[in-house]
Amino acid sequence: MQVIELTLILLLLTALGGVLVRWTKIGLPIFLVLVGALASMLPGLQAVSIDPELFLLLFIPPLLFADARILPRRDLLHVLRPVLLLALGLVALTVVAVGWFLHWLVPAMPLAVAFVLGAIVTPTDAVATVATTEGLPLPQRVSHIVNAESLLNDATGLVAFKLAVAAAAAAGHVTGLDVGINFVVLSGGGVLVGVAVQWLARKLRERLIGAGANDPVLQTLLAVLMPYAAYLVAEALHVSGVLAVVIAGLWGGSAEIKGLSADGRRHAREVWRMLAYILNGLVFVLLGLQLRHMAAAVGHYDPWWLLFLALALWAFLMVLRLSWVWASAYIRYRVQWGWSDGEVGPDPRRLFIIGWAAVRGSVTLATALSVPLLTSTGEPFPERDLVIFLAAATIVLTLLLNGLPLPWLLRKLDTPVDEKGELEENAARVAVAQAGIAAVEPLLASITEPSQRAFVQQLIHRYESKIALRESPPGEAAAQAERIAAARRLRLLAIEAERECMHHLHAQNIINDETVRVIEQELDEREIVSSLDPSRG
Repeated sequence: MQVIELTLILLLLTALGGVLVRWTKIGLPIFLVLVGALASMLPGLQAVSIDPELFLLLFIPPLLFADARILPRRDLLHVLRPVLLLALGLVALTVVAVGWFLHWLVPAMPLAVAFVLGAIVTPTDAVATVATTEGLPLPQRVSHIVNAESLLNDATGLVAFKLAVAAAAAAGHVTGLDVGINFVVLSGGGVLVGVAVQWLARKLRERLIGAGANDPVLQTLLAVLMPYAAYLVAEALHVSGVLAVVIAGLWGGSAEIKGLSADGRRHAREVWRMLAYILNGLVFVLLGLQLRHMAAAVGHYDPWWLLFLALALWAFLMVLRLSWVWASAYIRYRVQWGWSDGEVGPDPRRLFIIGWAAVRGSVTLATALSVPLLTSTGEPFPERDLVIFLAAATIVLTLLLNGLPLPWLLRKLDTPVDEKGELEENAARVAVAQAGIAAVEPLLASITEPSQRAFVQQLIHRYESKIALRESPPGEAAAQAERIAAARRLRLLAIEAERECMHHLHAQNIINDETVRVIEQELDEREIVSSLDPSRG
C-alpha cells in the first residue's frame, strides 16, 4: 500500500475511533488500539510495517515536546526529588531486576538480552500517561509527579536501552566502566543539546519578530520544527535525542518569545492541540495494527506460556514499582529529605495512584521494534521476536489493567484534590482585575464625552464584578456567577441571530462569500469570548 493511502487510512481510523469512543466507557488510547487491531484484518492492512527510526523521528519529538512545554516548571522543582528517584533509581532497578527475572523464567534468553527487554518496558510513557489521565481528578502533586516522571524516564529508559543493546550485540564485551561513561555522555550531551537548540531557536524567532516577521503561521511553524531540530542534532552527535527534546520543551515553555503577538500565541496553542491529538491517535492505531504481526512472529511458542510470561512480567513490574514508590516515600519522610508535607506522613492513597499510573506506550513500541536483527558477530539477535512480543503485551496490559480502571480507582479512593492551584488562580484573577481598574480609573477625570465615560464606567464595573465573584462568600458568588451566565446567554442569543441574518442575506445573493467569511470570523471571535465559563472570570 502506498504511503499516502496508508496515511489517509490511519487518519480516518483515528477520527473514527475518536467519534465511536464517546459511546463507550473505554479510554481513548485502548479504544484506538482495538480499532487498529480490528483494522489489521482488512485487506492491505495485514502487513503494515513500521521503521522504528522513522517512527521515533516523526512521532516522539513533537509529542514529548508538547507535553514538556506545558509542565509547570515551579511545581516540577517542588517534586524533583521523587521524580528523580522514579526516573533514575526505579529505571536502574527495573532494568536489572526484570533482566534477572526473565532470564530465570526463560533460560534460553541470554541475560544481556533480558536486560534489553527490561530497558524497553521500564519507562512509563508520557504520551500514554497524559492520554490516560487527561480529564481525571488527579491530585495536583500526583499529576505533576506522574507526568514529569513519564517525560524524564522516557529519556533515561532509552539511554539504558542503547547501553543494553550495545552490551547484547557485543556478546558481553562491555565493562561496567564503559556503561557508566556512556550513560554520562548520552545524558549530559542530550541536556546540553536541548538547552543550546532551544536558546538558538528562541533568539532566531525574536530576531525575525524584530525584523517584522511576526506572522502567526510562520512563528508556529518554527515552534513545531524545534523538537525535530533538537532530536536530529542530538542523534547526529550520538547523544540522547529524547532527553534533548524534553529539556528543550521544559525550557521552551518557561521562556516567553519577546514580541510574539496574542494571535501568534493562540495560533500556536491550537496547532499544538491538533498535532497532539492526531499523533497520539496514530501511535495507538499503529500499535493495534502491529499486534497481529507480533503474535504471528511468536507462533511457535505455546500460547498459554506466552500469556503466562506476559502476565508475570506485568505483575513483576507492578510489584517493583509499588514497592519502590512506597519505600522511597517513607524513607524520604523519615530522613526529611526534601519532604514538603510537614509532620504528616505519606498518604497511602496518593502513593497507590502514583504506583498504579504506570502506562507504557509509544516509546516502548518504538524501542522494541528498533532491536537490531543481528549481533556484532553477524548472528541473529537472540529471542528478538519474544522481546518484541512481550514489550507489546506490556503496553496492552498496562493500558487495560492500569489505565482502564483508573477513573474507578480514583472514585473509590476518594483522594482529596489539592486546592492550592485554585487558590492561586483566584488570587491572580483578583490581582489582574485590580490592575485593570488601576489603569482605566484615572482616565475618568479627563473624559467629558458621555458615551466614553459610560464605556469606562462599564469596564470598571465588569472588573469589580470579577473581583466580587472571587472574593464574595459562596452564596453571593454563586448568585453573581448566575447573573454573569444570564448575560452571557443573552449575548450568545444575539450573536446567533446575527449569524442567521448573515446566512439569510447570503442565501438571497445579497452578499458574497468573501463578505460572509469576514463577518463570520468576527462573530466567531465574539462567540468564543462570550462562551467563556463565568467562573473563569
